[in-house]
Amino acid sequence: MKQNERDRFFLLVGLAILAVSSICGYVGYRLFDRAPVPLVSYGNPVGGSFRLVNGADGSVLDTDFRGRWMLIYFGYTHCPDTVCGATAKAMAEGVAALGRERSRLAVPIFITLDPMRDTAEDLRTYALRFGTQLTVMTGSPKMIQAVAKEYHAPYVRHEGENGDYSMDPRPRS
Repeated sequence: MKQNERDRFFLLVGLAILAVSSICGYVGYRLFDRAPVPLVSYGNPVGGSFRLVNGADGSVLDTDFRGRWMLIYFGYTHCPDTVCGATAKAMAEGVAALGRERSRLAVPIFITLDPMRDTAEDLRTYALRFGTQLTVMTGSPKMIQAVAKEYHAPYVRHEGENGDYSMDPRPRS
């Protein structure tokens, strides 16, 4: 009888340990799953809140994308296709490869660095070249400058002839 009681005791202790560890694991998973992913760049936080204008719907907040990965690229529609176009295409194809879950998991975002030339209509037309997945955004020059600073996306405006200019998303040192 003693052997039976001891076996039952060890079985109950084992089940209790299993139940407590399962509950703790679940609670820990839920807490860490809700915590934001800390992105850093050389010790400086990357990202921040923003309010911009979507090329299709109007005002957009960073919170509109909560729970999804934001793949953000800063470029402009007059940028050579070998640079901005290739990146926008790769982002759109990457998200499309996620299949049916893509809209729940990630959103590719193209933020213009040239809001003076890139109107909402220009951005919509540009985005359609890469499918329907790409979200395009613009805003006032000060808004774009603030978002680019938050996301560590430096750029320089290069003046050209006859009032023309180009934007360089990778400023030269």
